[in-house]
Amino acid sequence: MVKSDLSGIGKRRQNALRDGNSDYAAKRAELVKLAADVFREKGYAGATLGDVAAAFGTDRASLYYYVSSKEELFQECIRGLTGTNLERAEHIAAKEESPRVRIRALIAMLLNSQVEHYPYMYLYIGEDMARITSNDAEWAAQMVDITRKIERIFIDAINEGKAKGEFRADLSTTLIANSIFGMTQWTHRWYVPNKSRYSADDISGTFAEVLLSGIDVERVASQA
Repeated sequence: MVKSDLSGIGKRRQNALRDGNSDYAAKRAELVKLAADVFREKGYAGATLGDVAAAFGTDRASLYYYVSSKEELFQECIRGLTGTNLERAEHIAAKEESPRVRIRALIAMLLNSQVEHYPYMYLYIGEDMARITSNDAEWAAQMVDITRKIERIFIDAINEGKAKGEFRADLSTTLIANSIFGMTQWTHRWYVPNKSRYSADDISGTFAEVLLSGIDVERVASQA
């Protein structure tokens, strides 16, 4: 039992969440946004609830009215975003488009999501998820399941391109997919939306061109 529950603030938090008060919800959303900024600046391990409280303009004890722990704050930063990405990826996968077109759209979806939900998605990508999620098996399992489903959508598109003779069969599908994830996810180290000379479309277009040029059967054959 955590200290906040012993003092009764845990019950107050549960009641406020259940009642759905708009002012409470707005303050909690503000807290989550500030926490994401603190986590991004200091790293999840290095940040404390005291750091978040300072950014929020209150004391640490008062934070328990909104969240029960640092872990819950982190989870709230990214809850729902990965699910939204999966829905968008499934929508792209369902279209009657060529594998090449779908892969371009999927890469663009990942980059635009990171911009749309900045800094939440970068926070999720940049942290050691195995360490952070170790104390919440249900939440961690959900994140793993969603991630694997998104990966499968990419893999299916790549395999379809191979089967149709559009993509090189001599290259590992897993490595091609990992190349995509490596390119898109590494942007958290250098790309800050609205402060870079490049837009998300610039980046996703370049990444898609580099990737697809390397696995395109006709283009590689013409250069042989």
